[in-house]
Amino acid sequence: MIKLGKISQAMIGMLLMGVTVSGIAEDKNNDTIAIDMSELSTTKEEVAVLQVLSEICPPMLNKSQQTGFNTAYNVELKKLMPTISDPRLAVQYLSSQQDYKQILNETRQWTLSYPKADNLQLCKELASSKY
Repeated sequence: MIKLGKISQAMIGMLLMGVTVSGIAEDKNNDTIAIDMSELSTTKEEVAVLQVLSEICPPMLNKSQQTGFNTAYNVELKKLMPTISDPRLAVQYLSSQQDYKQILNETRQWTLSYPKADNLQLCKELASSKY
């Protein structure tokens, strides 16, 4: 389990829940995995928070921290989508859906409304997580 500070807990606490994913269907070209969110225990908002962190954290981290962050990202994404063989493809699919695009943009704005120092602290905590 990740040990997080107060800011981090508030920002990503929802990502640490165990979730169950069902009702997936692979896309014909295998570039994405279509998922039916109505059958998921997770929400699009949870996925969006993790996706936004994957966008903002790597540029703020050094190479070693980036490696740690990538590990944390993959572990947390798999926790959100434990039955999907490649959750990154599912995120790509969601990114093509209009309603998710709106959620993603709102999540970006929300995340960027925090001071850069807070986001950096969160990114560093994720990067140093032990699994």
